[in-house]
Amino acid sequence: MPHKMRAEYVHEFRSLHPDGTVRWLSAHGRFFYDNDGAPFRMVGAMIDMTERRRLEETQKVMVAELQHRTRNLIGVVRSIAQQTAGSTRDMATFRERFGDRLAALSRVQGLLSRAEEDPITLEVLIRTELDALGVATYSGNVSLSGPRVLLRNRDVQTFALAIHELATNARKYGALAEAEGRLSVTWRKEEGAAGERLRLEWLEEGVNSAREAMSPTTGGYGRKLIERALPHAMGAETTYVLESDKVRCTIDLPQDRFAVVDAP
Repeated sequence: MPHKMRAEYVHEFRSLHPDGTVRWLSAHGRFFYDNDGAPFRMVGAMIDMTERRRLEETQKVMVAELQHRTRNLIGVVRSIAQQTAGSTRDMATFRERFGDRLAALSRVQGLLSRAEEDPITLEVLIRTELDALGVATYSGNVSLSGPRVLLRNRDVQTFALAIHELATNARKYGALAEAEGRLSVTWRKEEGAAGERLRLEWLEEGVNSAREAMSPTTGGYGRKLIERALPHAMGAETTYVLESDKVRCTIDLPQDRFAVVDAP
């Protein structure tokens, strides 16, 4: 008796097991029909697709996160371009400052790409920016001191740009532009009325106040980033004070923005 084969049976479904676990199964099969069109036999296979479904869901989450980060990154670049253009008078200066800020952003992205295996500490962030400017962080006129602190990955970008502005300013106009200048960066955990906070103090001594008054951080993008962006994006409390021969900046972060861990 001749037999006819029609379309394949393909179906994915969930299966609840007696122990409460849920598995995803994929059924593939073919029916065989007699001359009257009645099915009389089926062959097929059942495949457990649970792990594939899990990987697909993970991939969807990762793609969505990548798209979100890309949109945020584009927004940051656009903001940097607008702020830099608004604080410069000629194209040559714009190119220099904009290029420096994009380079800082690129360094942050490099750190973030390795954050799962190599968490980003506050000290690494500061040293990365100073090293990029050719500042010897182990020299006698630079000191960094504080516990091992981890920042939330979503906050690293904004915080790093603030450190970049402070470091660039110190290198071109502040303490690191003077032979006798000194830079001290300290951070510590403090108890406040609302819980633990992290207080960072950036202190430059031996500053030429006339030179510092010409810096873009004094009244431009860097100052706005410290006094506006950090409070808005990270809930920080900040100060920036230019004294006769000193520059003092403080950044106070709430407890949900950092974690103090034991030294490795």
